[in-house]
Amino acid sequence: MPLGLRKIVTCSIALMLLAGAVLAFTSSDALCAISGYSSGITLSKKSMSVVDSVLKQTGDTLGIKRVVVDSVGVVNTDTVALNDSLVVSDSVAVLDTTNHASIDYPVFSVARDSCIEELVEGKRMIYFYGDISVKYNDLEIKSEYMAYDMQNKTVFAKGLPDTTGKIIGSPVMKQGNSEFEMESVYYNFESKKAKIRNMKTQQDEGIIHGSYIKKMPDNSINIAQGKYTTCDEDHPHFYAKLSAAKVISQGREKKVVFGPAMLYVEDVPTPVVLPFGFVPSMSNRSGGLLMPSFGEETARGFFLRGLGYYFVLSDHFDVAATVDIYTKGSWGAQLNSRYNTRYKSSGTFALNYSKDVTGEKGMDDYFESKNFAVQWTHSMDAKRRPGTTFRASVNFSSPSNSRYNSTNLNQALTNQISSSISYGKTWTGTPFALTVNATHSQNSRDSSYAVTFPNFTFTLNRINPFKQKERVGKEKWYESFTFNYQLSADNKVNFKSSEFGEPEFFNKMKNGMQHSFGIGLPTFSLMKYVTVAPSVSYGMNMYFSEIEKKFNQHTQQVESIQSDPFSTFGLSQTFSAALQMSTRIYGTFMFGKKRKVEAIRHMITPSLSFGYQPEMGTSANGYTSMSYVDRNGIQHVVDYNRYEGQIYSPAGRGENASMSLSFGNNVEAKVRDRKDSTGTGVKKIKLIDQLSIGGSYNFLADSFKLSTISVNMTTSVFGKMVINANCSLDPYDVNEYGTRVNKFVISNKGGFNLARLTNASFSTSYQFQGDGKGRMGSNAKPQGGDAGIGSGDEMSSGRAEGGGRGHGHGSGGDSHSEMSSYYRTYYHPITGEYIPGGWVYYLDPNIPWSLNLNLNYSYSRSYQYANERLNVNHNHMLTLGAGAQIRLSPRLNISMNTGWDFKQMALSTSQLSGTFDLHCFTISFSWIPNGQWQSWSFRINAKASALADLLQFKKNNSYWDK
Repeated sequence: MPLGLRKIVTCSIALMLLAGAVLAFTSSDALCAISGYSSGITLSKKSMSVVDSVLKQTGDTLGIKRVVVDSVGVVNTDTVALNDSLVVSDSVAVLDTTNHASIDYPVFSVARDSCIEELVEGKRMIYFYGDISVKYNDLEIKSEYMAYDMQNKTVFAKGLPDTTGKIIGSPVMKQGNSEFEMESVYYNFESKKAKIRNMKTQQDEGIIHGSYIKKMPDNSINIAQGKYTTCDEDHPHFYAKLSAAKVISQGREKKVVFGPAMLYVEDVPTPVVLPFGFVPSMSNRSGGLLMPSFGEETARGFFLRGLGYYFVLSDHFDVAATVDIYTKGSWGAQLNSRYNTRYKSSGTFALNYSKDVTGEKGMDDYFESKNFAVQWTHSMDAKRRPGTTFRASVNFSSPSNSRYNSTNLNQALTNQISSSISYGKTWTGTPFALTVNATHSQNSRDSSYAVTFPNFTFTLNRINPFKQKERVGKEKWYESFTFNYQLSADNKVNFKSSEFGEPEFFNKMKNGMQHSFGIGLPTFSLMKYVTVAPSVSYGMNMYFSEIEKKFNQHTQQVESIQSDPFSTFGLSQTFSAALQMSTRIYGTFMFGKKRKVEAIRHMITPSLSFGYQPEMGTSANGYTSMSYVDRNGIQHVVDYNRYEGQIYSPAGRGENASMSLSFGNNVEAKVRDRKDSTGTGVKKIKLIDQLSIGGSYNFLADSFKLSTISVNMTTSVFGKMVINANCSLDPYDVNEYGTRVNKFVISNKGGFNLARLTNASFSTSYQFQGDGKGRMGSNAKPQGGDAGIGSGDEMSSGRAEGGGRGHGHGSGGDSHSEMSSYYRTYYHPITGEYIPGGWVYYLDPNIPWSLNLNLNYSYSRSYQYANERLNVNHNHMLTLGAGAQIRLSPRLNISMNTGWDFKQMALSTSQLSGTFDLHCFTISFSWIPNGQWQSWSFRINAKASALADLLQFKKNNSYWDK
């Protein structure tokens, strides 16, 4: 064939092969040959020889860039060595007619940097550089560098150093739900085995490190020279050094089995040695043994707390059963469960029963009690049944349960607890609603209980019965009439804990029904500024038991005999009408536009109401009388109501026509805004949020027509300090025996003695806080030299001039350097004595902190007549409470709660506590220095729950030891 024709044919064949490769792989970059391997297409020997022959004949006429690897493996981009090796960057690949499925061959991604093919002396290697990944079935490996042996179907991956020498792109292997980090890996795609160096993998809360690892075809892992820890640092703070270990995978569940292991802390061996270990790791929840905590109490002896078992009964329900055992006879059992069904409901249930024994049997200090507690919380998802609600918050216990079984100070100090269960139903499109609830409250001081169950409330919300559905013209006056109705049925019983279960217990139950009707009359305006709102109300109470009073001739006392529940039926009725008038009065005092205080505005809200109630002390409302003759022959008449002492009080005797008057006050000021750059901005501040004064006068009362006068005030200072104050003033005086008489104070004493102060209270609270930022900005430099340590001349005044001083308000810009927090002083802070060399102090302005102060004061006046003398008792109570929290470092947090009783001149129960986060360990301490609950505790334990019970140290001295 002529030379010219030969060249034309050769070039045509090369161009056809190149075009076919481009169309087949849809990639125009320099790695189309790699994509060919990635798609599972191999080059046969015949195809490779065709490529070699074509390139040998065409030379560089095709403009193809070639990278050559010589015999020593050095890449030479200037030399074309066709007889040695040929590596094509733009990849001219001849497609084999045999197409293999991608599941049988690894799929490589495009390398970010470059790739090199080495096809010489029987080698078939591809080298990838720069963010490469390979996928094979459910396996994926990512690395900075990979070498793929096509002949043996193995890949080697590792990281590469960057310009600073730091290794980047270390291999990460993912298979199924498992992920492994390692230094390097050899993986065989045929045998599915791998050799790994320095691997780290996560197993739930545990982390496994291994120096030499073999990964088997069944996905199990054999580890030599391994570590097990819960610390996520590359070099863990603590670990169990494993001689040999195996990670076994069974579906989604895994477990780690290891041989002899020794515990190391900061690479220092400890005497804690485990002969073997088994760490299960399951995707689903599973039951298991709950490890107890142990310790000693002086009162109850050595103990094991929290020993038990955890049961998983379903995907939505679990139960933990534990016991507490004490060597001196005390014991307790607990049952805790949780349930959660998505879009339906969730809640918790806890039951506790204990037998608490203190002292030695047969001794005077011996005491034995049995306690219990029931706790239940439940909430229903609103989407489950629109218009229906069900909630529960139950906390019911024996009176002394919090004393013997409290877990913290707040729980031990709680004397009043309550519970509630409620069900509600509203009918969409109607004004009707139904509520069923049960409540409970108890006081552990006097062992009293109050249980209300069940309570039914049916409500007809406000409606306009005469309002037209389709309006024609203006609204008529009668269309403004409104009507509402409520029916309540209540059952309540009050008892002491010792009375529970007695035969007459259920006779203590009180029950009844109450009907309330409300009629809203049309409102109107009087003289344009006064709003007038008349109203009428009617109520009916139904009773199912009553009392009968009889005279006991033996005791010469009048006794009340209560009938059994639901033994009778009676009712009482009430009726009232009211007329309320209200308006607003504004007054403004102007100081001038350029004054700091431009104006003060005072708003008064007077309200005047008249009410009338006819005589309700009739026999129809249960009023009756009983007469008797005592042993002296004197006849007595006792008036009483058959329904007194019931769950609803009957209507009172006497006709009532009263007038109520109240004044609400609000005072605001308009001041210049200093933050406004124009100098013309103003802002409003509240001087008095609310100051109200009110009282009433009954025109038809026989005596004491004027009620006590109440004064209430609420305001805030600086928008942070809230002040509440109130008092009661009695306009009537007392006689020489301390009894209130129907005479005004001003008429008896004259002058400015308008009323008697009977009681008053005052409370306020304020919070100081720092937000963790220094006052100076990030560019601030210490004035006392480098590193914020001043010279003697600069510090001669005895105070720090460096830029490291903190400020309590915590305002300002960004924090400055840590070294600026140090400063030096050469003078004693108290005596002023010069100290050679000085002292270096540290005060970090970047510490977030808070201080909460609250002040409570109350006053009451009482009278006592004794020894023919009237004594006036002035009862004062003043307490100051404080709570502080400071974060000394990102890991150290300290808090304190205390108080001072000025009347007793003693500290209230105080507590100092703190936590220190050691990354994978936590140190916590608590100290109660005084009072009944005096105690201290110290604990250090691993943060991970898997090792929290095993790796912990706890020491305490509880209040039981006192």
